[in-house]
Amino acid sequence: MASIRLESGFVPTLSCSDAISTLPGAEWLAEVLHWVPDGIDPWIWLAPDSDDAPAMVGWGVRQRFVASGHRAVECAWHRMASWSNDHIVAFGSFPFSKTQEGFLVVPQVLVTRQHLGSPTVVTGDVSSLERRDLNLQPPRIRSSSPATSHGQWTASVKAATRRLREDPYLEKVVLARAVDVDTDSPVSRSDMASRLASRFPGCWTYSHDGLVGATPELLVDCRDGLFRARVLAGTRKPEWADELLSNAKERREHELAVASVTGKLAEAGLSDPTVRGPFRLQLPNVVHLATDVTARVNGSNAARIVDAMHPTAAVCGTPREDAYRLISEIEGLDRGRFAGPVGWMSSDGSGQWALALRCGQFSDDSQQVRLYAGAGIMPTSDPAKEWIEVGAKMEAFWTTLEHSATSW
Repeated sequence: MASIRLESGFVPTLSCSDAISTLPGAEWLAEVLHWVPDGIDPWIWLAPDSDDAPAMVGWGVRQRFVASGHRAVECAWHRMASWSNDHIVAFGSFPFSKTQEGFLVVPQVLVTRQHLGSPTVVTGDVSSLERRDLNLQPPRIRSSSPATSHGQWTASVKAATRRLREDPYLEKVVLARAVDVDTDSPVSRSDMASRLASRFPGCWTYSHDGLVGATPELLVDCRDGLFRARVLAGTRKPEWADELLSNAKERREHELAVASVTGKLAEAGLSDPTVRGPFRLQLPNVVHLATDVTARVNGSNAARIVDAMHPTAAVCGTPREDAYRLISEIEGLDRGRFAGPVGWMSSDGSGQWALALRCGQFSDDSQQVRLYAGAGIMPTSDPAKEWIEVGAKMEAFWTTLEHSATSW
């Protein structure tokens, strides 16, 4: 069976390209995963379905560019862009803390669909590319334990609200907690990503070096001279969604998150902003207040914009530096790449980046995974309600993991 073909202009495409060109993103991903070689956890990026939604699956490491610090993403991108004269695309993931290293990875093989309806193109070493059957053996969940206990969470939230009431300049801080899950055999990361994409088609799905999730929050989309972001803050379970737009605490939390983006537009090289929101964003497990921001790109690039925007008030707080210091004092958790930028960069400066939320970090052997979620803390926050909110957010990953496994 022919595995690839040449379209007009000698562009290599999957032999099933015509059949999958108009499939929704989750179905496209499910088919493309059949073409990934055995024993490989691929890089995955899948944007929500629209006329310009990119979908990418890659594997292998052609080159990796590592950087840390306040200009980490742009530093890694400059190295990538100067490394090759060809037009290349890299998957990227950077931690919440800018003292830790993040990366851009150029894969050896890249399968892409530029948008819904376009061909599925293959670049890189395609000599052994062929479709295979997926015979997944579901693992069994052995145990789960909180990395952050209920008592630790309550103490952290109380400490945060006390500081918020005492400090006239500190308005919001975001705290996170985690749960550790063990399984008796490796979990397929790509199967998890595929299931998340099916359940959350309105989210950005990713699998980057063991970090797997489906996030509703778009940090930076920089393509064709236009910047776009989706800011989320303010959350309720679906049965309490009617409170969102009228609740003063949730509205103020959301306003701070939006301001943390719009206040960085000039620094990021953006102008002429348009703000639409807040509106209610309905997901299967939670409802958010959301605002979409667009602007004109003035000679900037996606990497520079990410460095300017991250961390937003949606994952850190307001003011940024004060909230960041408070998190380091009271959270007691190494976030790793949770709440950091995750996405892709092109050598021409375009790119699409989300915030790594609703996710889990897998161990090297894929038999342990740490689930993360967080909540915005305001002076009047109730630790018990925030605990429920974080649990509802974790449900997105947890229930998908349960469907990929069987419990004891």
